Amino acid sequence: MTKMSPSDLKAMLASEKANALAAVSAARLAEDRADAMDYYLGDMRKDMPAQDGRSRAVSTDVADTIEALMPALMDIFAGSDEVVRFEPVGPEDEAAAQQETDYVNHVFMQQNPGFMTLYAFVKDALLSKVGIAKVWWEEREEESRETYYDLSDDQFALLAQAVIESNGALKIIEHTVHDPAVRATGTEATS
Repeated sequence: MTKMSPSDLKAMLASEKANALAAVSAARLAEDRADAMDYYLGDMRKDMPAQDGRSRAVSTDVADTIEALMPALMDIFAGSDEVVRFEPVGPEDEAAAQQETDYVNHVFMQQNPGFMTLYAFVKDALLSKVGIAKVWWEEREEESRETYYDLSDDQFALLAQAVIESNGALKIIEHTVHDPAVRATGTEATS
């Protein structure tokens, strides 16, 4: 086994010390978060156990404070039509910046539950000392099936042309040709 240099030993010890302190800090933070949730819910048994024969009523100051702050904070983050705004770099970028602003605001607030995401994020930050919002892009294909009955030859030709022009986005799964003579008489003609 080769001998470790003093600088490598110092680096390794510093890394181990940082890991140990991070674990202690994380454990303390987890305990603080659990206490904050207990206080929010009005559970004070850990810090102030009720004595026998005394009232068990507790103050909900933490919940009251957080709930009182939420409307003002939500007004800051979601109180206007623009949750986000893209600033143009130059005069030639003004139209693009406005279009990007409109699109991102539409996607965030209309296509997604933007207000509720912000609400949960802010409330979690107040209660747990950290607010987390996960963002991702999801692409998925949706299939739909359509059935057409009693199409004329021209109508079917138009439909087939649309399928050809779709470059594989559309396809005909089944096609049945009915003999009009069979419908008229109700019996099938054979030869």
